[in-house]
Amino acid sequence: MKKYEVVMMAYREDELTALLEKDVQHPDLLFTKEYISSGGVTADTGKTYEETVLSWLLAHGDALVHRDTNWSMYRTVVEKASLGQSRLMAGILGQKEFAGGLALDMSVRLKDSRAEEWGRFAFASMDKNGKILTLYDMKPAVEKEQPLRKMLRLWSWKESVNPMTVAQALGRKAPFALKAVSLVTGASNDRYGLQERKGLSLNLQRLGILLGVSIRYLFHGFYLSPVNPGLSLYGQYTRAELLSKVEKDSTHPESLYQKDYVNRVGVTSDTGEPYSKVLGEWLIEHRDIWMTLPRGLYRRVEGARAERSMKNDLFSQVRKQKVLPPYGKVLLEDILFLGSRFQQIGRPVMVLHDASGEGASAYSMVRLLEIPESSDALLGAVLRAFTHLAVLEQDKLLQEMKLPAYSHIESRILLEKGRGQTDGFLRDLPYLSSLMKAMGIGLALVEDGYEALW
Repeated sequence: MKKYEVVMMAYREDELTALLEKDVQHPDLLFTKEYISSGGVTADTGKTYEETVLSWLLAHGDALVHRDTNWSMYRTVVEKASLGQSRLMAGILGQKEFAGGLALDMSVRLKDSRAEEWGRFAFASMDKNGKILTLYDMKPAVEKEQPLRKMLRLWSWKESVNPMTVAQALGRKAPFALKAVSLVTGASNDRYGLQERKGLSLNLQRLGILLGVSIRYLFHGFYLSPVNPGLSLYGQYTRAELLSKVEKDSTHPESLYQKDYVNRVGVTSDTGEPYSKVLGEWLIEHRDIWMTLPRGLYRRVEGARAERSMKNDLFSQVRKQKVLPPYGKVLLEDILFLGSRFQQIGRPVMVLHDASGEGASAYSMVRLLEIPESSDALLGAVLRAFTHLAVLEQDKLLQEMKLPAYSHIESRILLEKGRGQTDGFLRDLPYLSSLMKAMGIGLALVEDGYEALW
């Protein structure tokens, strides 16, 4: 008798994201989905399921929030971790300190509506300031689990814990933050050698930061606990170093977008925060540094000629159709921005105008369209666009281009499908959306085809 294997059909990327958008309506169950557990590859773009799902989750962080309306009911049960009589647990609890905090003889079990076990944390630790309680899920290394599934499972369990029940068991009234760690046991110490250890991808690290979860390996033996931080990885900054750099360079805000650390993808060596998040938070509080820039460092140029000379095919095609919905009509002139010595810097910026209504209901919006440089990270592209807005003599420009004096001017950065840079921009967007909104800068994805527009 022949044996037949069931072959799962691969999803297309749009099918996968549509399924994810539906399933994320119940985020506590997301880790149970087949496409999260599998190592599949999309049928059309060849991206791994993990890569596709990660990109979507990082761009839609607000969907990963525990609310009363999107979460199942779970009951929290607190017990002593030492009841299991495990030698390993006895060793951890016996040393009293663990992971920079105090090891707690406390395990946490979660039960679903059928009184069946939904999740279990083997023990916990509290940082020495009493502000962060970390729950540890212990799994042997032989149990294989996709890292993305592990992180989503860990987050689902953590968010299902009732902090009031835990606080009562600890005799605590002061609030504390909850974090969760998947502690892999039984792994070979050889993984700490040069060839064996494989770290998580940067996007998985970002998701872990967003969710408050992480994956660690339990080590037993001699190890070092640094007294002072020493040297970071090459090119990696601490949070303080990053802020020191931007504070120093902010005396010349017009060149911030060119700085290496602004366009570098990475996380701080001490706090594990994405560079874009740390810099974005500082910049939103210091937007006034651009007020010192001299106005008028630009000139108007004939759009068609500028695009031919710069070999800007996208803008040339857009100009031929004369409009770019939903942002209105393409104006005849582009704007070319200049350096302090009035030399040309970068590509020309296309200008669009959209207007409607009369009198009190009149609306007039001018948008500057920018194509990012290939070396740009999202933050660098945003700072370039805002620098351009800051040096405009807006009243004079509107008058010269015969546009209504009440027009509002904003900037849009164009993204093209299928480019790695586009994926990178969308991953950083959650960290920079507040800064971009305050600066009047948005992203727009270039589409080509039929669409229903009003």
